[in-house]
Amino acid sequence: MNQKNLFKRSALAAAVAIVSSNVYAAGFQLNEYTAAGLGRSFSGEGAIADTAASGSRNPATMTMFNRPAFSIGAIYVDPDVDVTGKSPVTGADTSANNIAPNQWVPNIHFIMPLNEQWAFGASATSNYGLATEFNDNYPAGPIGGETDLTTINNNLSVAYRLNEHFSFGLGFDAVYAKAKIRRTAGELVPIKTGGLLPADTEAAKLKGNEWGYGWNAGILYEVDDNNRYGFTYRSEVKIDFDGEYRNGIPQALGGTGGHTVPGSLTLNLPEMWELSGYNRVAPKWAIHYSLAYTSWSQFQELKATGSQGQTLFQKDEGYHDAYRIALGTTYYYDENWTFRTGIAFDDSPVPADNRTISIPDQDRFWISAGTTYAFTKDASVDVGVSYMHGQTVNISEKVADGVPNYEFQAKGTAMLYGANFNYSF
Repeated sequence: MNQKNLFKRSALAAAVAIVSSNVYAAGFQLNEYTAAGLGRSFSGEGAIADTAASGSRNPATMTMFNRPAFSIGAIYVDPDVDVTGKSPVTGADTSANNIAPNQWVPNIHFIMPLNEQWAFGASATSNYGLATEFNDNYPAGPIGGETDLTTINNNLSVAYRLNEHFSFGLGFDAVYAKAKIRRTAGELVPIKTGGLLPADTEAAKLKGNEWGYGWNAGILYEVDDNNRYGFTYRSEVKIDFDGEYRNGIPQALGGTGGHTVPGSLTLNLPEMWELSGYNRVAPKWAIHYSLAYTSWSQFQELKATGSQGQTLFQKDEGYHDAYRIALGTTYYYDENWTFRTGIAFDDSPVPADNRTISIPDQDRFWISAGTTYAFTKDASVDVGVSYMHGQTVNISEKVADGVPNYEFQAKGTAMLYGANFNYSF
Protein backbone atom coordinates (compact mmCIF):
# COMPACT_ATOMS: atom_id res chain seq x y z
CA MET A 1 0.00 0.00 0.00
CA ASN A 2 1.53 3.36 -1.01
CA GLN A 3 1.80 6.41 1.21
CA LYS A 4 -0.88 8.39 -0.60
CA ASN A 5 -3.49 5.64 -0.12
CA LEU A 6 -2.48 5.32 3.52
CA PHE A 7 -3.02 9.00 4.14
CA LYS A 8 -6.34 8.94 2.30
CA ARG A 9 -7.41 5.98 4.40
CA SER A 10 -6.28 7.70 7.62
CA ALA A 11 -8.24 10.83 6.76
CA LEU A 12 -11.29 8.80 5.81
CA ALA A 13 -11.11 6.77 9.01
CA ALA A 14 -11.03 9.98 11.00
CA ALA A 15 -13.97 11.43 9.08
CA VAL A 16 -16.02 8.28 9.63
CA ALA A 17 -15.14 8.39 13.31
CA ILE A 18 -16.43 11.96 13.47
CA VAL A 19 -19.89 10.96 12.36
CA SER A 20 -19.91 7.63 14.16
CA SER A 21 -18.98 9.20 17.45
CA ASN A 22 -21.80 11.72 17.14
CA VAL A 23 -24.28 8.91 16.69
CA TYR A 24 -22.69 6.97 19.50
CA ALA A 25 -23.15 10.09 21.57
CA ALA A 26 -26.86 9.79 21.08
CA GLY A 27 -26.41 6.14 22.04
CA PHE A 28 -25.21 7.59 25.32
CA GLN A 29 -28.60 9.17 25.86
CA LEU A 30 -28.42 11.41 28.91
CA ASN A 31 -30.97 11.09 31.71
CA GLU A 32 -29.23 13.53 34.02
CA TYR A 33 -31.84 16.27 34.19
CA THR A 34 -32.56 16.34 37.95
CA ALA A 35 -30.91 15.22 41.22
CA ALA A 36 -34.16 13.75 42.56
CA GLY A 37 -34.42 11.52 39.50
CA LEU A 38 -30.75 10.55 39.83
CA GLY A 39 -31.40 9.28 43.37
CA ARG A 40 -34.02 6.80 42.11
CA SER A 41 -32.19 5.78 38.88
CA PHE A 42 -34.76 7.88 36.95
CA SER A 43 -37.56 5.44 37.69
CA GLY A 44 -41.17 6.61 37.39
CA GLU A 45 -40.10 9.97 35.98
CA GLY A 46 -43.17 10.45 33.82
CA ALA A 47 -45.57 10.06 36.75
CA ILE A 48 -43.99 11.24 40.03
CA ALA A 49 -44.21 15.04 39.62
CA ASP A 50 -42.33 15.86 42.82
CA THR A 51 -40.31 18.81 41.43
CA ALA A 52 -40.58 21.28 38.54
CA ALA A 53 -38.19 19.04 36.57
CA SER A 54 -41.07 16.64 35.84
CA GLY A 55 -42.42 19.01 33.18
CA SER A 56 -39.41 18.36 30.96
CA ARG A 57 -39.95 14.60 31.15
CA ASN A 58 -43.75 14.48 30.85
CA PRO A 59 -45.46 17.84 30.21
CA ALA A 60 -48.83 16.41 31.34
CA THR A 61 -47.56 16.24 34.95
CA MET A 62 -47.57 20.05 35.14
CA THR A 63 -51.30 19.99 35.95
CA MET A 64 -50.43 18.50 39.37
CA PHE A 65 -48.84 21.79 40.48
CA ASN A 66 -51.15 24.34 42.12
CA ARG A 67 -48.56 27.15 42.36
CA PRO A 68 -45.44 28.21 40.43
CA ALA A 69 -42.45 25.90 40.93
CA PHE A 70 -38.77 26.35 40.11
CA SER A 71 -35.79 23.99 40.18
CA ILE A 72 -32.13 24.50 39.30
CA GLY A 73 -29.14 22.23 39.70
CA ALA A 74 -26.45 20.11 38.10
CA ILE A 75 -25.13 16.57 37.96
CA TYR A 76 -21.40 15.85 38.02
CA VAL A 77 -20.38 12.82 35.95
CA ASP A 78 -17.10 11.16 37.01
CA PRO A 79 -16.40 8.31 34.54
CA ASP A 80 -13.58 5.77 34.60
CA VAL A 81 -13.27 4.26 31.11
CA ASP A 82 -10.17 2.26 30.10
CA VAL A 83 -9.13 0.46 26.91
CA THR A 84 -6.38 -2.15 26.59
CA GLY A 85 -4.66 -3.58 23.50
CA LYS A 86 -1.53 -3.93 21.39
CA SER A 87 -0.74 -2.74 17.90
CA PRO A 88 -0.97 -5.53 15.26
CA VAL A 89 1.79 -3.73 13.30
CA THR A 90 4.46 -2.75 15.83
CA GLY A 91 3.32 -4.48 19.00
CA ALA A 92 3.17 -1.08 20.73
CA ASP A 93 0.89 -0.78 23.74
CA THR A 94 -2.42 0.82 22.71
CA SER A 95 -3.88 0.89 26.21
CA ALA A 96 -5.32 4.14 27.53
CA ASN A 97 -6.83 4.98 30.91
CA ASN A 98 -9.52 7.49 31.82
CA ILE A 99 -10.38 8.34 28.22
CA ALA A 100 -13.65 10.03 29.25
CA PRO A 101 -13.16 13.35 31.10
CA ASN A 102 -15.37 14.50 33.96
CA GLN A 103 -18.41 16.57 32.99
CA TRP A 104 -21.01 18.88 34.55
CA VAL A 105 -24.60 18.52 33.27
CA PRO A 106 -26.68 21.54 34.42
CA ASN A 107 -30.48 21.84 34.40
CA ILE A 108 -33.15 24.47 35.06
CA HIS A 109 -36.94 24.11 35.15
CA PHE A 110 -40.03 26.25 35.74
CA ILE A 111 -43.77 25.46 35.91
CA MET A 112 -46.53 28.08 35.99
CA PRO A 113 -50.13 26.94 36.67
CA LEU A 114 -52.49 29.27 34.82
CA ASN A 115 -55.71 27.98 36.37
CA GLU A 116 -57.18 24.65 37.47
CA GLN A 117 -56.98 23.26 33.94
CA TRP A 118 -53.99 24.86 32.22
CA ALA A 119 -50.28 25.03 33.05
CA PHE A 120 -47.21 26.33 31.24
CA GLY A 121 -43.59 25.21 31.62
CA ALA A 122 -40.03 25.85 30.42
CA SER A 123 -36.77 24.02 30.90
CA ALA A 124 -33.18 23.72 29.70
CA THR A 125 -31.52 20.31 29.95
CA SER A 126 -29.19 18.04 27.98
CA ASN A 127 -30.50 14.83 26.42
CA TYR A 128 -27.37 13.77 24.52
CA GLY A 129 -23.65 14.17 25.10
CA LEU A 130 -20.23 12.55 25.11
CA ALA A 131 -16.53 13.23 25.57
CA THR A 132 -13.47 11.03 25.04
CA GLU A 133 -9.84 12.05 24.72
CA PHE A 134 -6.61 10.21 23.82
CA ASN A 135 -3.01 11.46 23.90
CA ASP A 136 -1.76 13.20 20.72
CA ASN A 137 0.94 10.53 20.33
CA TYR A 138 -1.50 7.64 20.69
CA PRO A 139 -0.45 4.83 18.30
CA ALA A 140 -3.98 4.36 16.94
CA GLY A 141 -4.47 8.10 16.41
CA PRO A 142 -6.95 7.92 13.49
CA ILE A 143 -9.49 6.14 15.74
CA GLY A 144 -8.57 7.82 19.05
CA GLY A 145 -8.01 11.56 19.29
CA GLU A 146 -10.57 13.89 20.86
CA THR A 147 -14.35 13.63 20.56
CA ASP A 148 -16.78 16.04 22.20
CA LEU A 149 -20.51 16.55 21.67
CA THR A 150 -22.66 18.81 23.82
CA THR A 151 -26.39 19.44 23.40
CA ILE A 152 -28.78 21.80 25.14
CA ASN A 153 -32.50 21.07 24.88
CA ASN A 154 -34.58 24.22 25.38
CA ASN A 155 -38.20 23.24 25.97
CA LEU A 156 -41.48 25.14 26.14
CA SER A 157 -44.59 23.14 27.02
CA VAL A 158 -48.25 23.42 27.94
CA ALA A 159 -50.57 21.04 29.80
CA TYR A 160 -54.34 20.67 29.98
CA ARG A 161 -56.39 18.79 32.59
CA LEU A 162 -59.43 17.16 31.00
CA ASN A 163 -60.91 15.83 34.26
CA GLU A 164 -59.81 14.41 37.60
CA HIS A 165 -58.21 11.42 35.87
CA PHE A 166 -56.67 12.57 32.57
CA SER A 167 -54.16 15.31 31.72
CA PHE A 168 -52.41 15.97 28.43
CA GLY A 169 -49.22 17.87 27.61
CA LEU A 170 -47.43 19.12 24.52
CA GLY A 171 -44.00 20.69 24.19
CA PHE A 172 -41.61 22.23 21.64
CA ASP A 173 -37.88 21.40 21.69
CA ALA A 174 -35.10 23.59 20.30
CA VAL A 175 -31.83 21.64 20.52
CA TYR A 176 -28.47 23.34 20.22
CA ALA A 177 -25.64 20.95 19.35
CA LYS A 178 -21.94 21.72 19.53
CA ALA A 179 -19.43 19.20 18.19
CA LYS A 180 -15.65 19.03 18.22
CA ILE A 181 -13.51 16.27 16.76
CA ARG A 182 -9.79 15.85 16.33
CA ARG A 183 -7.75 12.88 15.14
CA THR A 184 -3.99 12.35 14.84
CA ALA A 185 -1.92 10.35 12.36
CA GLY A 186 -0.79 7.61 14.74
CA GLU A 187 2.03 5.12 14.32
CA LEU A 188 1.46 4.15 10.66
CA VAL A 189 2.25 7.59 9.24
CA PRO A 190 5.81 7.82 10.65
CA ILE A 191 6.44 4.26 9.40
CA LYS A 192 5.26 4.99 5.85
CA THR A 193 6.98 8.39 5.62
CA GLY A 194 10.26 7.36 7.22
CA GLY A 195 9.62 9.77 10.07
CA LEU A 196 8.79 12.71 7.78
CA LEU A 197 5.54 13.29 9.63
CA PRO A 198 5.30 12.55 13.38
CA ALA A 199 2.55 10.55 15.07
CA ASP A 200 0.91 13.69 16.48
CA THR A 201 0.30 15.17 13.01
CA GLU A 202 -3.27 16.41 12.81
CA ALA A 203 -5.13 13.87 10.66
CA ALA A 204 -8.57 15.47 11.01
CA LYS A 205 -10.20 18.39 12.73
CA LEU A 206 -13.84 19.41 12.71
CA LYS A 207 -15.81 21.90 14.81
CA GLY A 208 -19.40 22.92 14.38
CA ASN A 209 -22.58 24.05 16.06
CA GLU A 210 -26.13 23.86 14.75
CA TRP A 211 -29.78 23.94 15.86
CA GLY A 212 -32.39 21.22 15.48
CA TYR A 213 -36.08 21.18 16.39
CA GLY A 214 -38.60 18.64 17.64
CA TRP A 215 -41.58 18.13 19.92
CA ASN A 216 -42.73 16.04 22.85
CA ALA A 217 -46.08 14.97 24.26
CA GLY A 218 -47.39 13.21 27.33
CA ILE A 219 -50.44 11.72 29.01
CA LEU A 220 -50.99 11.39 32.74
CA TYR A 221 -53.66 9.06 34.13
CA GLU A 222 -54.43 9.55 37.84
CA VAL A 223 -56.37 6.67 39.35
CA ASP A 224 -56.39 8.53 42.65
CA ASP A 225 -54.00 10.63 44.74
CA ASN A 226 -51.72 7.64 45.37
CA ASN A 227 -51.64 5.89 41.99
CA ARG A 228 -50.84 7.39 38.59
CA TYR A 229 -49.32 6.40 35.27
CA GLY A 230 -47.64 8.37 32.52
CA PHE A 231 -46.91 7.87 28.84
CA THR A 232 -44.48 10.20 27.06
CA TYR A 233 -43.16 10.60 23.54
CA ARG A 234 -40.19 12.63 22.34
CA SER A 235 -39.82 13.14 18.60
CA GLU A 236 -36.78 12.67 16.43
CA VAL A 237 -34.62 15.79 16.09
CA LYS A 238 -32.67 16.38 12.88
CA ILE A 239 -29.52 18.47 13.07
CA ASP A 240 -27.97 19.49 9.76
CA PHE A 241 -24.25 20.02 10.27
CA ASP A 242 -22.52 22.11 7.60
CA GLY A 243 -18.90 22.01 8.63
CA GLU A 244 -15.35 22.29 7.42
CA TYR A 245 -12.95 19.37 7.47
CA ARG A 246 -9.18 19.74 7.41
CA ASN A 247 -5.94 17.99 8.33
CA GLY A 248 -2.22 18.67 8.44
CA ILE A 249 -1.24 16.00 5.92
CA PRO A 250 0.35 17.33 2.69
CA GLN A 251 -1.89 17.37 -0.38
CA ALA A 252 0.66 15.29 -2.31
CA LEU A 253 0.06 12.51 0.18
CA GLY A 254 -3.73 12.65 -0.01
CA GLY A 255 -4.36 15.19 2.76
CA THR A 256 -5.71 18.72 2.70
CA GLY A 257 -2.45 20.44 3.66
CA GLY A 258 -4.26 22.52 6.25
CA HIS A 259 -6.92 23.66 3.78
CA THR A 260 -10.59 23.19 4.63
CA VAL A 261 -13.03 21.02 2.68
CA PRO A 262 -16.76 21.78 3.05
CA GLY A 263 -19.19 18.96 3.75
CA SER A 264 -22.61 18.32 5.23
CA LEU A 265 -24.22 15.64 7.34
CA THR A 266 -27.65 15.22 8.89
CA LEU A 267 -27.55 13.81 12.42
CA ASN A 268 -30.84 12.27 13.54
CA LEU A 269 -31.32 12.15 17.30
CA PRO A 270 -33.87 9.34 17.72
CA GLU A 271 -37.44 9.36 18.97
CA MET A 272 -38.24 7.86 22.37
CA TRP A 273 -41.29 6.44 24.19
CA GLU A 274 -41.58 5.95 27.95
CA LEU A 275 -44.12 4.31 30.26
CA SER A 276 -43.98 5.26 33.93
CA GLY A 277 -45.86 4.36 37.08
CA TYR A 278 -46.09 5.63 40.66
CA ASN A 279 -47.89 3.84 43.50
CA ARG A 280 -47.95 4.98 47.11
CA VAL A 281 -48.35 1.54 48.67
CA ALA A 282 -48.26 2.73 52.30
CA PRO A 283 -48.52 6.09 54.09
CA LYS A 284 -44.73 6.47 54.04
CA TRP A 285 -43.72 4.25 51.12
CA ALA A 286 -44.03 4.47 47.34
CA ILE A 287 -42.71 2.46 44.41
CA HIS A 288 -42.04 3.80 40.92
CA TYR A 289 -40.91 2.26 37.66
CA SER A 290 -40.24 3.07 34.00
CA LEU A 291 -39.71 1.41 30.66
CA ALA A 292 -38.16 3.57 27.94
CA TYR A 293 -37.75 2.54 24.30
CA THR A 294 -35.55 4.40 21.80
CA SER A 295 -35.82 3.89 18.02
CA TRP A 296 -32.14 3.44 17.21
CA SER A 297 -33.00 1.14 14.29
CA GLN A 298 -33.38 4.33 12.23
CA PHE A 299 -29.57 4.33 11.95
CA GLN A 300 -28.73 1.80 9.28
CA GLU A 301 -26.12 3.93 7.52
CA LEU A 302 -24.25 7.21 7.72
CA LYS A 303 -23.57 9.31 4.66
CA ALA A 304 -21.74 12.61 4.23
CA THR A 305 -21.76 14.67 1.04
CA GLY A 306 -19.59 17.44 -0.34
CA SER A 307 -20.55 20.84 -1.67
CA GLN A 308 -21.12 19.39 -5.16
CA GLY A 309 -23.31 16.57 -3.89
CA GLN A 310 -20.53 13.99 -4.07
CA THR A 311 -20.37 11.26 -1.44
CA LEU A 312 -17.47 11.89 0.91
CA PHE A 313 -18.02 8.62 2.73
CA GLN A 314 -20.68 6.08 3.58
CA LYS A 315 -20.69 3.71 6.53
CA ASP A 316 -23.13 0.96 7.49
CA GLU A 317 -24.26 1.14 11.12
CA GLY A 318 -26.99 -1.47 11.63
CA TYR A 319 -28.17 -0.12 14.99
CA HIS A 320 -30.99 -1.86 16.82
CA ASP A 321 -33.71 -0.37 19.02
CA ALA A 322 -32.74 -0.13 22.68
CA TYR A 323 -34.61 -0.03 25.96
CA ARG A 324 -34.08 1.16 29.52
CA ILE A 325 -35.84 -0.31 32.54
CA ALA A 326 -35.78 1.21 36.04
CA LEU A 327 -37.31 0.43 39.42
CA GLY A 328 -37.18 2.49 42.62
CA THR A 329 -38.75 3.27 45.96
CA THR A 330 -39.30 6.40 48.05
CA TYR A 331 -39.61 6.67 51.82
CA TYR A 332 -41.37 9.78 53.20
CA TYR A 333 -39.74 9.97 56.61
CA ASP A 334 -41.37 13.19 57.83
CA GLU A 335 -42.25 16.70 56.62
CA ASN A 336 -38.58 17.56 56.21
CA TRP A 337 -36.87 14.39 55.00
CA THR A 338 -37.52 12.14 52.01
CA PHE A 339 -35.28 9.22 51.02
CA ARG A 340 -35.18 7.33 47.72
CA THR A 341 -33.26 4.61 45.91
CA GLY A 342 -33.38 2.79 42.58
CA ILE A 343 -31.81 0.37 40.11
CA ALA A 344 -31.79 0.39 36.30
CA PHE A 345 -30.49 -1.37 33.20
CA ASP A 346 -29.51 0.44 29.97
CA ASP A 347 -29.45 -1.64 26.79
CA SER A 348 -26.80 -0.57 24.27
CA PRO A 349 -28.05 0.01 20.68
CA VAL A 350 -24.65 -0.62 19.12
CA PRO A 351 -23.88 -3.99 17.47
CA ALA A 352 -20.64 -5.54 18.69
CA ASP A 353 -18.93 -5.23 15.29
CA ASN A 354 -19.67 -1.48 15.11
CA ARG A 355 -18.12 -0.41 18.41
CA THR A 356 -15.26 2.12 18.40
CA ILE A 357 -12.71 3.08 21.04
CA SER A 358 -13.76 6.72 20.72
CA ILE A 359 -17.12 5.66 22.18
CA PRO A 360 -16.90 2.07 23.53
CA ASP A 361 -20.64 1.72 24.07
CA GLN A 362 -21.85 -1.10 26.33
CA ASP A 363 -24.80 -2.28 28.41
CA ARG A 364 -24.92 -0.48 31.76
CA PHE A 365 -26.32 -1.21 35.22
CA TRP A 366 -27.29 1.54 37.69
CA ILE A 367 -27.71 1.64 41.46
CA SER A 368 -28.72 4.92 43.08
CA ALA A 369 -29.68 6.65 46.32
CA GLY A 370 -30.79 10.15 47.25
CA THR A 371 -32.62 12.39 49.64
CA THR A 372 -34.61 15.62 49.85
CA TYR A 373 -34.47 18.05 52.74
CA ALA A 374 -37.28 20.61 52.93
CA PHE A 375 -36.23 23.78 54.76
CA THR A 376 -39.78 25.11 54.62
CA LYS A 377 -42.97 24.30 52.71
CA ASP A 378 -41.57 26.43 49.88
CA ALA A 379 -37.87 25.54 49.67
CA SER A 380 -36.03 22.24 49.48
CA VAL A 381 -32.78 20.67 48.29
CA ASP A 382 -32.40 17.34 46.47
CA VAL A 383 -29.16 15.36 46.40
CA GLY A 384 -28.51 12.10 44.59
CA VAL A 385 -25.69 9.70 43.79
CA SER A 386 -25.49 6.84 41.30
CA TYR A 387 -22.97 4.15 40.46
CA MET A 388 -23.04 3.04 36.82
CA HIS A 389 -21.28 -0.17 35.81
CA GLY A 390 -20.62 -1.06 32.18
CA GLN A 391 -19.93 -4.52 30.84
CA THR A 392 -16.49 -5.35 29.46
CA VAL A 393 -16.58 -5.36 25.63
CA ASN A 394 -14.25 -6.31 22.78
CA ILE A 395 -13.59 -3.86 19.94
CA SER A 396 -12.08 -4.50 16.51
CA GLU A 397 -11.36 -1.40 14.40
CA LYS A 398 -9.88 -0.87 10.96
CA VAL A 399 -7.30 1.90 10.69
CA ALA A 400 -6.00 1.51 7.13
CA ASP A 401 -6.36 -0.71 4.07
CA GLY A 402 -4.04 -3.69 4.11
CA VAL A 403 -3.44 -3.37 7.85
CA PRO A 404 -4.86 -5.88 10.37
CA ASN A 405 -7.62 -4.54 12.59
CA TYR A 406 -6.58 -3.08 15.92
CA GLU A 407 -8.06 -5.17 18.73
CA PHE A 408 -9.10 -3.71 22.09
CA GLN A 409 -10.91 -4.56 25.26
CA ALA A 410 -12.84 -1.77 26.99
CA LYS A 411 -14.51 -1.43 30.35
CA GLY A 412 -16.07 1.49 32.14
CA THR A 413 -17.74 2.64 35.31
CA ALA A 414 -18.98 6.04 36.46
CA MET A 415 -20.02 7.86 39.60
CA LEU A 416 -22.68 10.56 39.28
CA TYR A 417 -23.40 13.20 41.92
CA GLY A 418 -26.27 15.66 41.72
CA ALA A 419 -27.92 18.51 43.61
CA ASN A 420 -30.98 20.68 42.91
CA PHE A 421 -32.57 23.59 44.69
CA ASN A 422 -36.37 23.75 44.49
CA TYR A 423 -38.67 26.63 45.30
CA SER A 424 -42.44 27.07 45.10
CA PHE A 425 -43.89 30.58 44.99
